[in-house]
Amino acid sequence: IWTKLKPWSENLALNWQVASDSTFSDIKQEGKTWAEKEHDYCVKVDVGNLSAGKKYFYRFSTADGKLSETGIAYTLPDDSVKEFKLAVVSCSSVWAGYFNAYRRIAERPDIDFVIHLGDYVYDYPDKRQLNRMPEVPLKDPGNLSDWRKIHTYYLLDPDLRAARQNKTWIAEWDNHDTNVNDTGRVQDAIQAFYEYLPIRMPDKSYPEKIYRRFQFGALADLNMIDMFLFRGKEQYAPGKKSVLGNEQDAWLKNNLKTSTTQWHLIGNQEMITDWLSEGAPKFISKRQGNGYVFDAGNWNGYPEDRQRLYNFIDSNHINNVVVLTGDSHLSFVIEMTGNAKDKTRYNKKTGEGAVGVELVGPSISRVNMKDAGVPGGLIPLVENLSLRLNPHHRWCQFSKHGYFTLDVTKEKCTAEYWYSIIKKKTTKETFGKGFTVQSGENHWERKMSRKPLSK
Repeated sequence: IWTKLKPWSENLALNWQVASDSTFSDIKQEGKTWAEKEHDYCVKVDVGNLSAGKKYFYRFSTADGKLSETGIAYTLPDDSVKEFKLAVVSCSSVWAGYFNAYRRIAERPDIDFVIHLGDYVYDYPDKRQLNRMPEVPLKDPGNLSDWRKIHTYYLLDPDLRAARQNKTWIAEWDNHDTNVNDTGRVQDAIQAFYEYLPIRMPDKSYPEKIYRRFQFGALADLNMIDMFLFRGKEQYAPGKKSVLGNEQDAWLKNNLKTSTTQWHLIGNQEMITDWLSEGAPKFISKRQGNGYVFDAGNWNGYPEDRQRLYNFIDSNHINNVVVLTGDSHLSFVIEMTGNAKDKTRYNKKTGEGAVGVELVGPSISRVNMKDAGVPGGLIPLVENLSLRLNPHHRWCQFSKHGYFTLDVTKEKCTAEYWYSIIKKKTTKETFGKGFTVQSGENHWERKMSRKPLSK
């Protein structure tokens, strides 16, 4: 559980309570803690001895009786769980527009957990999206104080606070959460991230290590991996660069091989599957990539190491791998194959040959093709071109902001894309498309849903 006090002249003692009801008549755990200047008066308590798969209410109070807002937290379920639903988000620039998607997530009773895949904050505003600038501009962060100011500014947003207050978050960083200028230190960004996000630090002796595993009973496990801080820094063989680093790579593969859950979810910052550009007009492919892939900075730049992962999944007969991805600001529904254009090894019509599926989410607010100035009439042509060049891509959408949900049962996983405008406050959101993968199939069903399957 998490809270923050306004800056204070000294450390302040706090009481905390966790209850099964919003009136706090049935208190399950309580105790004392401190709001400390050393951590910018951010407070975390790791509460134990709670029941699995339950909804709890929590609050903090001062010695003189001042109360915080009441928060809601959900514990991970045990093996009796039959179904759960995640909201998956990324790339939330407070300067770019309103966080309407966060508010819609906060209001949805069917969502228990929010998975944030990085760029929770931005180190600087995009010059194309200066829609909500503060009166006193925030400078590019170069030290711990600068990072804390950005995080504090984000929490002035009521929609973000609502999502934080009403859901349990599982979060990781990406480049904008950790980028520093020449005078800064990545350790400062990491410290602020851990202070301001309601997450545990997996290894206090190694703060850069954020990858960790969550288990949703016997139904699914979720491996949150970090390719951003580790990509290209180690070799898995002479001259062969690793995406995850050798320790994390072994950790992920061991988790996948030894897991006994029905589904294996992977939280992943940047696109793992090919986004092929070969065959596109040169003015597009050369401008956006290297003529072969549109973005060589993600897993696309490490095809041999990625194929090692695919081969491992295939050779160990690991079914039901679902990758959840952020970063691109665009929506993609993809089948995982390193042989997308080899018809003898991958069948576009049936999905046979895929080793798993990937979902790439839109941004909460950061620039997409529409924001970048691409004419609206041209965007569908670009989407169709992308699908034509990538037979393993089932669907894409390049001009809308929002999030996707993943509903998990023993029999299937169902994904739905939901979109909101960002230029003004709104209570409305629109449904994009829905997709289902049946257990054991490792590819998407060929029929997509044009109407919500839930909500």
